[in-house]
Amino acid sequence: MELFSFPLMAAVIGNLSAQTAKAVIQALTHRSLSPGVVFASGGMPSSHSSTVAALTMAIGLYEGFGSSLFALSFIFTSVVAYDAMGVRLAAGRHAAALNILTEEFMKLRDLAKSDDPNRGKLVIQRFRERIGHSVGEVAAGLTFGAVIAYGVFHWWQPLA
Repeated sequence: MELFSFPLMAAVIGNLSAQTAKAVIQALTHRSLSPGVVFASGGMPSSHSSTVAALTMAIGLYEGFGSSLFALSFIFTSVVAYDAMGVRLAAGRHAAALNILTEEFMKLRDLAKSDDPNRGKLVIQRFRERIGHSVGEVAAGLTFGAVIAYGVFHWWQPLA
């Protein structure tokens, strides 16, 4: 029995590679390096999509593309990709709308003239808007993960 399974390692490497790629892409496009981007959701490529695509490709390469396990993983990947593009992207858009309202509430709070001792104690915070992915980010993540798994497969074979 292997200590680490190839599909597990491919998924972990797919995730870490995508998160690292996000930091590199951000550094190149924004000319700044933010360590927080490595742990953040959203952005190019989708690390969620990359992780599940690497897992699915690895299972296909290891167990066979006709296996029940591959079918299960493929459906799982489809759900994660749909969620990344649909539900999470919509949640990000809702966060953007709520942030507009939050800014308006802060302006109203500042304009309010009152002797109320609780004035100004209202805590209003912004919502994180970048929690979902565009179709391109998900497609890039899926491709990225599949390529990583394929590379790990060829690296893993001599070790097994």
